[in-house]
Formats: sequence, C-alpha cells, structure tokens
Amino acid sequence: MALKPCKECGSQVSDKAESCPQCGAKVKKDVPRWVVWLVLIFIGLAIIGSCQPSSTSNSSASSNSNSGLASEPKSNWVSNSSTDEMRGTKSQTTYTSSVNKVNFEFPYSGGSNLDLMVRNNAGQKDVIITISKGQFLCGMIDGCEVNFKFDNNPVQSITMVESDSHDSDILFIKYPKTANSVIQKLKNSQKLIIEPKFYQEGSKQFTFELSGFKEP
Repeated sequence: MALKPCKECGSQVSDKAESCPQCGAKVKKDVPRWVVWLVLIFIGLAIIGSCQPSSTSNSSASSNSNSGLASEPKSNWVSNSSTDEMRGTKSQTTYTSSVNKVNFEFPYSGGSNLDLMVRNNAGQKDVIITISKGQFLCGMIDGCEVNFKFDNNPVQSITMVESDSHDSDILFIKYPKTANSVIQKLKNSQKLIIEPKFYQEGSKQFTFELSGFKEP
C-alpha cells in the first residue's frame, strides 16, 4: 500500500481507497505498467497479423499469374471436332483468320478476311482457305497457283482447286504430299502470307500469325 496526495485537498490518501476520507473526492488509480505493455503487444501483433495474409495472397496471385503465362502460350488457332454418325468417322479441324482485311468492290465491300484451315478427316489431311466475302479465280479441275510465303523463306506457288460443289469462296491444296509439307511448315513457322487471285480483283495478300498451331 502507498500514500499519495488527494488531487482536491492535498491530504494523504491510500492508493487502495476509493475516495479521500477528508473531502470525499474519488481517488484516481494508476494503471499498472505491465497492463499497458500487454495492451501494446496485442495491438502490435494484430497489426502484423492483418498485413501478413495480404502480402502472402498477393505473392501467391503473382506467382500463379506468372506460372499461367509460362505454361499456356497464346494460340491464334481454334480447334473443333465432329462425327459422321452414318459412317462412324471423326473429323478434326483447326483454323485461324488473317490479321488483315482486304477491301473489295461492291457487292463484297466492307473488308474480307481469309481463313486458313487444316482438316483431318478419317486420316486424310487437307489444307483449305476460305474468303469471308469474295470469289476466288480458280478452276475445279486444273486448279490455280496460290503463293505461300513462310517467314523469310522464298515464295512457293501451290496448286489449289475448288471444292466438289464448285463453291467460289473455298480452295483446297490439290496434292496430298504438298498439303502435308505445308502442315509441317505451319508447325515450325511464325508468319505466313497467302496471295490468292480473285474474280475482278486480282491478287491480294493476307497475313497469318501461326503461333500455337497443333496438327489435328
């Protein structure tokens, strides 16, 4: 027990007393230092605890993001498959569109894309190009020469033909050996320029970014 002066009258009062025996003023009791330190420690631990999960979460999210970028390279190709229920055969295709458009005269004005498709139909592989708006200038039997240029390699003239239904907006590589060669180049190249000829429009060039190609 200790004595201390009353804040009102100055009389000596025990620190255990509730009020001064002389004037009746309430005695203000000091908070023990160990209590103050304990409170400060709890506050500090609470602040550290609230910051730590956020840092860990951000680090984890950043790691997952970087991991995803490394493991999943961007692909410019779209793949799908279908089944012929009558014959029991399966067809797989993958295709991409040109990065540029070409403007034709009426009635095909407004910008046309060229699509490049690789199809595996029951083991038979085809390389096909289609124009969104326009007409290829090509023959069904004799075919026509379409220029292909992979990366910085020399220009290659490839024989292409119309479909059996005589559609003027679609062409197939005529010879299977050439089609297989083009497919191999699609795997190992980054860029391709295709230059077909069009009815009343002449030769037009379309550029393709080939990253992410997987043979169907």
